[in-house]
Amino acid sequence: MRTIFDLDAICSHGALCWQRNSPFVTHRVSSILRELPFARDIMDEEQQLEILSPVTDLGFVRILLADLHDELPSKVARFRQLADLSTSLGANGTMFTGGETTYLAWTEARSSFVHGNYIATVMLCQGLAEHLLASYLELGIDGEQLPPRVKFPITLERCLSRGIIVDADVKDLQRLMKLRNPLSHYRNIDDPSNLTHRALENQSPAADHVRGDASFALSVAVRLLSLPAFRVDK
Repeated sequence: MRTIFDLDAICSHGALCWQRNSPFVTHRVSSILRELPFARDIMDEEQQLEILSPVTDLGFVRILLADLHDELPSKVARFRQLADLSTSLGANGTMFTGGETTYLAWTEARSSFVHGNYIATVMLCQGLAEHLLASYLELGIDGEQLPPRVKFPITLERCLSRGIIVDADVKDLQRLMKLRNPLSHYRNIDDPSNLTHRALENQSPAADHVRGDASFALSVAVRLLSLPAFRVDK
C-alpha cells in the first residue's frame, strides 16, 4: 500500500494545487490534508510559518522517504535493467552532441525510468534521439546545414544516407516516434494509438503498456549512444 498522498487525487483538479494566490485553494488543500492519517502526524500549525503549505520541512522529508520506500524492489529491478543495458556504452565515455539538452535528456530519462515515470521516459528518449542525431549531422567540417526546425524523418533519412545509423535503427526510431506522438499530442479514444484504447483493446492495464513502451524507448536510446559515432573507447 502506498503511504504518500497525492495532491492531484485530493483536489478536484490538479492545477488547483499551483494557484498559489488563491486562499480558497490553500485552505481546501490544508483542510483535506489534516484529515489524512499520515499527514496528521507531520503537521504542527503553531510551528509552521509557511502560508502556502501546512507541512513542515521534516514532514516533506518523511513524505520523500516514504516515496523512496514505495515499490523499492521494482525500482531496484529497473535500475539493474538500466545498468545491464548500459554495458554496451563506450568504455571511456559517450559523446553527447547537442549540448546540455541532449545530456540532460539522457540523465532525466534514466532517473524517470528507475522511478517508474514511464511517459516521461518515452518523451525524453525521443527528445534525446532527435537532438543527438540532428546535432551530429551539423558537426565537423562535413557538417550539414539543416533547416531551422528539421523534421525527425528528415534527420533519420540523412543519418541513414551517411551511415550513422542502419535500417534497423530507423525502424525502431520510427516506432519510438509513434509511441511518443500520442503522448504529446491529443488522440481521442477511437484512435488505436490512444493509451486507453490500447488498454481496452488488449484488456491489460495502461500501466503495463507504458512500462513496456518505456523499456523499449530506453533500449533504443542506449543503442544510439552505443553507436561508433558517439562511443568513446580510447
